[in-house]
Amino acid sequence: MIRVAVVDDQDLVRQGLALILRAQPDLDVAVEAADGQECLDAVRADPRIDVALVDIRMPGLDGLAATRALAAVPHAPAVIVVTTFDEDSYVLDAIAAGARGFLLKRCSGRELVEAVRRVAAGDSILSPDVTGAVLDRVRALGPATLADLTPFALTEREREILALLGAGLTNAEMTVRLHLSMSSVKTHVSNVLAKTGSRDRVQAAILAIRAGLS
Repeated sequence: MIRVAVVDDQDLVRQGLALILRAQPDLDVAVEAADGQECLDAVRADPRIDVALVDIRMPGLDGLAATRALAAVPHAPAVIVVTTFDEDSYVLDAIAAGARGFLLKRCSGRELVEAVRRVAAGDSILSPDVTGAVLDRVRALGPATLADLTPFALTEREREILALLGAGLTNAEMTVRLHLSMSSVKTHVSNVLAKTGSRDRVQAAILAIRAGLS
């Protein structure tokens, strides 16, 4: 069972998200919170929360501050930031704060459920509607200090994997593109994350884009 915290100061939005999640047999909404502090207190009291859906704009402890605070909690839940389209400028800040996923509030129930399951399994996700705007902002930053990947000692296959991460491909899509087994892809992805010091796939994707691989 995946235990979820839903954090939004708008009652209807929070209750709607919770209703969709509770309809799934493998998801349990253990916490409904109206602000970041309420969520943080609940997670500290219950270390079994797996995923937190966190709104960006909230009174008191907002989404970014809550994401940073949750990342510092022992047994920290994976955070999915819930945003509106005109808030995509927050996404890079949320990545730095430790968020593992990003969804638009207008996403479908199926997309919401899939995102929670994927993040709970250790993956990172970007809503397709957010990806384009985020990548444009990353490219606008110019070449990264670490754009020269030589210090990472990546193999040719690992550079290829990093480029595909930058393109947003899932492990399953990489198996088809590269004609590799799922276990091989997972091993390569793990090696890329370790060698580049990336916390997750999102950080690796940003590095790939800024390094000109994607």
